[in-house]
Amino acid sequence: MLALFLNAGDALAIDHSHFKVDSVKTQGIDSSRTQETDKDEIFFRVYMDLNYAYDFNHPGDHMRPFGSNPLHVDQFDIGYSFVEIGYKTQKFRMNAAFNTGGVVDKMYESEPFMLKRIREMSGEFYFDDRFSLEGGIMPAFYGFEGFINKENWFVSRAVMTDFAPDFDLGARLHFRTKTPWRFVLQVANGWQTLHETNKNKSIGALARYEGKKVLVNWGTMRTNESKIDSLDLTRYYSNFFMQFNVGKKLKIAPLWDFGIQKDSLNSQKFNFWTSACLNVRYQWNSKLATSVRGEMFYDPHQIIPEVFTGTKNGFRYYGASFGLDYMFSEHAWFRFEARYAHSKDAVYHARNGLLYQDLVFIGSLQFDIQNKLKIQPLSAHH
Repeated sequence: MLALFLNAGDALAIDHSHFKVDSVKTQGIDSSRTQETDKDEIFFRVYMDLNYAYDFNHPGDHMRPFGSNPLHVDQFDIGYSFVEIGYKTQKFRMNAAFNTGGVVDKMYESEPFMLKRIREMSGEFYFDDRFSLEGGIMPAFYGFEGFINKENWFVSRAVMTDFAPDFDLGARLHFRTKTPWRFVLQVANGWQTLHETNKNKSIGALARYEGKKVLVNWGTMRTNESKIDSLDLTRYYSNFFMQFNVGKKLKIAPLWDFGIQKDSLNSQKFNFWTSACLNVRYQWNSKLATSVRGEMFYDPHQIIPEVFTGTKNGFRYYGASFGLDYMFSEHAWFRFEARYAHSKDAVYHARNGLLYQDLVFIGSLQFDIQNKLKIQPLSAHH
């Protein structure tokens, strides 16, 4: 199984981390950036997500546990906002984006203040129509859902995608075939790490098939999550999902993650975690869509720090969501989600103590403005 992790390795629109209703766009994978053009392009984008989450448990600290967006409950909040500018030619492209919001405060928690405001600072050189080399701070290519939840199927993300790697600092080699298959190899600082914590580097790979009716995405990683060079916490991670387009309105997406990590006290022993999710979405018309989700997360050994509970059973979670989306225009959306969560142990804070379950209603207004300008190539000015 470890060999599979090592030997094998989200897609249409202008940004790394969003997918439209009819096609998945995983963070770090954007086929539009490699499309040939006879003119250079300057791209600009502004996005904002304003939400209000009503938590029936009413935790005293106004924090939603085991999630990043929305991060706060019983108050208005900026879930995520960013500005981006990019430049693209036939041979290279550069992108710079800066972000803020609850999801940034959570996911970049351990990063220096200035670094956590950088969503992306990357460049990519195209050797030809098949090979390219990319480097910098980049959205990760793991997970079915990205930071820009307007492009996800729900206001909130599944726990498994919330705490999969969301960003990387490193280099990637892209290989695109003349078929629907594409592949990526990556070397980075670590598991969602901008500021290196040890002398080791993570090795990642992606294999992706983009058909008209079926999408298959398999990402893998090998990394060492120890903050002490003398301690080996080698981790192997597999992130797999598919999307089936059943006709023009119905879409189904099963997800499965699996990972193992060396035990901190016994280097000959590996502990594991796993998670799974099933998403179903129905597009009623051009403006209205509904979605349902069922998910589970099993981490009895407390490997993933964001879901650490300190309880007897670790994090053993089951959840369900119902989502409704309404598009006012191509630049503005209203979204609603009812999200139920249940844990094996009492881990959800309430005014009267800890509970086994949580119910949250979330409303969100999302605004997205993007444009691109074609200009004469740089070489034409010489």
